[in-house]
Amino acid sequence: MKRYGDFFTKIVDMENLHEAYCKASKGKHWQRNVRTYDADPIPWLMKLKESLEQGTFHTASYTTKQIYEPKERTIYILPFYPDRIVHHAIMNVLEPVFDKLMIYDSYSCRKGKGQHAGSRRCMEMVRHNRYCLKCDISKFYPSVNHEVLKTILRHKLKDKRLLALLDDVIDSTHTDTNVPIGNYLSQWFGNLYMNELDTYTKQHWHIRDYIRYCDDFCFFSNDKDELRKIRAELPGYLADTLKLKLSKCQLFPTAQGVDFLGYRHFPRYILVRKKTATRIRRHLREVMHILKQGRISPETAKAKVASARGWVKHANAHHYTVANHIDALWEEASGYA
Repeated sequence: MKRYGDFFTKIVDMENLHEAYCKASKGKHWQRNVRTYDADPIPWLMKLKESLEQGTFHTASYTTKQIYEPKERTIYILPFYPDRIVHHAIMNVLEPVFDKLMIYDSYSCRKGKGQHAGSRRCMEMVRHNRYCLKCDISKFYPSVNHEVLKTILRHKLKDKRLLALLDDVIDSTHTDTNVPIGNYLSQWFGNLYMNELDTYTKQHWHIRDYIRYCDDFCFFSNDKDELRKIRAELPGYLADTLKLKLSKCQLFPTAQGVDFLGYRHFPRYILVRKKTATRIRRHLREVMHILKQGRISPETAKAKVASARGWVKHANAHHYTVANHIDALWEEASGYA
């Protein structure tokens, strides 16, 4: 397996650090902690460059908050400077490398992929196969094993200074497991971690139609016994190799509809999932409430409504009551402009 070499020098290059600063601050210039550096970021970036080169950079302490949609999770928050800038600087360089390692049908946090592309691809697989084995991982991000993750990274990278920097981020929770939800790097750590399953699926089980988004993944086949075999072997592979366990693992006919990425995929049409429709309604009620209070602009409200509109209309068939509700809110938001 090819291992990739000297990236650290590219990461600490001032041009890359400035690009990382621009990405990390995008849409956040109104925040006080970002405005502090906006007047003249160069001296701060030079100081960060020196800290990285001398090995004195260490991940800051996290602040946390709880969210409850779509389920209860702990979100970890790092300071804008220097941590979030460092994460972007790393991924500016590593993203193309990591992306090349992924299989085609991995759709999480990759350019040109995403939820709608994943939904379209899932629909193709539903149409061509009679059965689906749908699985997800129990408490995925909190369960990612640090030593396993470090081993995976060392199979891909050989730059010692970069590996030391990544180790610092991985160990920042001071636990044996957990890549914190909220870290930009955690998205890619998770993707790289689950890529081990992706490649094993292709090389060991030789499944053609397999798709993954984060820790949700589906195997498709016209041979039900083939999927039964995978269902029997999968828990052992996950436990032994990745130290993970399944939350769900369901084998069923695709005619029942495959619930994936917020849609329910049937051979002839797609429906918006009921929970997704409910969440859209709730979110848009909140948007209109804060618009009426003057806490957001009409343009921002319309952008949020337009996003929901696109989500619903991606389906071949959708809940017309939801679509009509969104259209009515679009008109209402337009009236504030």
